[in-house]
Amino acid sequence: MSAQASPPQLRPLGIGEILDVGLKIYFRNWLTLFKIVVFIVLPAEILANVIEISALPSGTTVDSGGTFGGPFGGSVKTEGTISRHDAITFVVGYVIAILINFVAARFAQAGCFRAVADAYLGEEVGWRSSLRFALRRLPAVVAVALLSGIIVGIGTLLCVIPGIYFYVAFSVAVPVLLVEGAGPSRALGRSRELVKGRWWGTCGVAVVGYLLVSIVSLALTGLVVGVAFANPARNTVTGFALNTLAGTIGSMIATPAAAAFITVLYIDLRVRKEGFDLLLLARRLGVERAPGQELPSFLPEPAPAGSQPPFWPPPPGWVPGPALPEPPPPPSDQPPFWPPPPGWKPGDR
Repeated sequence: MSAQASPPQLRPLGIGEILDVGLKIYFRNWLTLFKIVVFIVLPAEILANVIEISALPSGTTVDSGGTFGGPFGGSVKTEGTISRHDAITFVVGYVIAILINFVAARFAQAGCFRAVADAYLGEEVGWRSSLRFALRRLPAVVAVALLSGIIVGIGTLLCVIPGIYFYVAFSVAVPVLLVEGAGPSRALGRSRELVKGRWWGTCGVAVVGYLLVSIVSLALTGLVVGVAFANPARNTVTGFALNTLAGTIGSMIATPAAAAFITVLYIDLRVRKEGFDLLLLARRLGVERAPGQELPSFLPEPAPAGSQPPFWPPPPGWVPGPALPEPPPPPSDQPPFWPPPPGWKPGDR
């Protein structure tokens, strides 16, 4: 009986390799990732914009250019004075719209994380199964986002540097929550443990990835918003449609790309510190994966046998072991030479 094949051994990746793998996953599965975002974000954008416009006091118009206080501005013009009741209605509607977009963004983010993890395993990526997975964990994902936002906000108010530190330290909290099943507070602590000793590398991935996503996202949404500015008011049919389209396009570009970079970063941190492999990832996600199944083509070559330490940094005194010997050639029906040697029969080596 032959020994069970071991899973391919992953190796630590550099910043450029992490971004490269993330981009390859993104481009090879763009249609599925876009479906995940559009299915959640587009209805949320429509509902949020309807609530915002419905909450406007009478005689008030909003310039096209994004949501109130959004990335492209948007100013409110009023004719006359606004009553206290109208002001309260406007503020409540604005807050509700923000909450709708916030929850929708977290929902789409969790769905993209699951889709990227499936792609990393070489599995078929489905947008429906990814959204079902995300829906079961949505309350925890929202709680992680709120808790991390509060901590980062407090750190930024006290002194900017602690806020930056915690922002990077909590980078992989959502993959921890989705893959390891940790609670919100534990996910933040676990993320900080994984990033410890690799803070600058994590910061490099976060900064470069953010810049790449932002440039493309702003360029595309800028085109739509530029057309929107030609319309005098956002609370018209044309302005409403263009604003909704701009918000959806921005999420379609940014959310899957960020999920791809962070998921690959999370796996890399676990490879460095815990000898993580794809078989463990598959088990955590409930995916059946054969131990000897090959790595997806977009992943870098695995580490040679015996050259991977049990964790990273390597323990004191650890040295790479010798490479495993080449396996013997398979049995052949062809003799090594002709005429066959005495006693040779088909199936001999």
